Amino acid sequence: MILSLTNTGLNMLLRAFAGDRITFTKVQIGNGNQQAAATASSLLNPLMDLPIDAITVGTANATIQTSINNAQVEAGFRCTEVGIFAKDQDDESLEVLYAYGSQPEDTADYISSSDDSILETQFDFLVFIGEAENVSAVINESLVYASAADLNSHKENVGNPHCVTKQQVGLGNVPNVTTNDQMPTYLDPDKLTSLQPLTSGEKLSMAFRKIARAVKALIAHIANKNNPHAVSPNQIGAAERIHTHTTSDIKKGVLGVARGGTGNGTWFAGRIPYFSTATAMSQLPFPSQNGAFLQQDTSGAPYWGAASEVGMYTGGNHSGNSDKSSIRFTHGLPHAVFIVQRGGMHWGALLLNPEMPVGFSVVNGVTSRLDVEISERTVSWFYDSDERHPANQLDAGLQKYAFIGIY
Repeated sequence: MILSLTNTGLNMLLRAFAGDRITFTKVQIGNGNQQAAATASSLLNPLMDLPIDAITVGTANATIQTSINNAQVEAGFRCTEVGIFAKDQDDESLEVLYAYGSQPEDTADYISSSDDSILETQFDFLVFIGEAENVSAVINESLVYASAADLNSHKENVGNPHCVTKQQVGLGNVPNVTTNDQMPTYLDPDKLTSLQPLTSGEKLSMAFRKIARAVKALIAHIANKNNPHAVSPNQIGAAERIHTHTTSDIKKGVLGVARGGTGNGTWFAGRIPYFSTATAMSQLPFPSQNGAFLQQDTSGAPYWGAASEVGMYTGGNHSGNSDKSSIRFTHGLPHAVFIVQRGGMHWGALLLNPEMPVGFSVVNGVTSRLDVEISERTVSWFYDSDERHPANQLDAGLQKYAFIGIY
């Protein structure tokens, strides 16, 4: 099972880097559900507290050794969560969760009860301590006998296991501090007017004075944002602050409309581009039928329009202002409409210009004036007379008429 530091453990580790001590107190196991290690402050379902038998401190990790005798276990369980506790650095009477690990129940170790058999199992847990120097543990005092491994470990321990004092070895006047805790004194660095090299054999007070003077100069140099080395654009391969480019210098990207480009890197062949906004270009879709031509209203985007539209209608015997004739066109409002009567005793032609209020018809050689009205795609006309003249209006009852609208 992999153990991860809790937020509390991480804070303890950071304080240990500054000199605080980490003292591990116990291992706790349980069968609770998994939880996030960072925010954990306790096990979800702790079942047993295990004392620490031994601790081995390495360069980045500490191995905490504990053991369990299942004579203490009343009912077997899956060990799904493990916690490593340590003394609170602010109140040593309290314990906090330093590291936590969990795993699914189906892969967790099974801790059997004493009903099965009496077993003693040793566990080694690896916890991260980084470069912390003051790391220890509260060792289980119930360990009466030392093993051969314990004896060999003691023999190989050169870290003063018997607490020999400096007075006992004649070092009573040597400060008992680590290298990191030493406080050297040195001469005033500000009295050095220039940087000076270190000289072999000189006193530490002078060496540290030179180092302090150099560090102060380095800090001032780093803080100088005014190009103290007078680096030029050519030296670092950069362009001058004021320079120009030609269009051939542009190797990547799309030039925007504001700079004379199209603003688009992908275009469809054969489709006409146009400005959809003041700063963007688009392309017209292909027309829906052959022979279409480009049109545009007084405002808005251009569009494809049909060249003409043809059809037929049967006269409804309409005549006059109150009984108008009309044709609704599919593709828009035509610029001119031609109507021809087919068969019968009468023939005729009608010419309407929807942009003009008048048109004319020719029926049996007689020309008549017509009034023309438009509404969206509908063109209406009538023969302005108090008498009914459906023929002059080219709307004689049951007569067949063919028309063509020219867009």
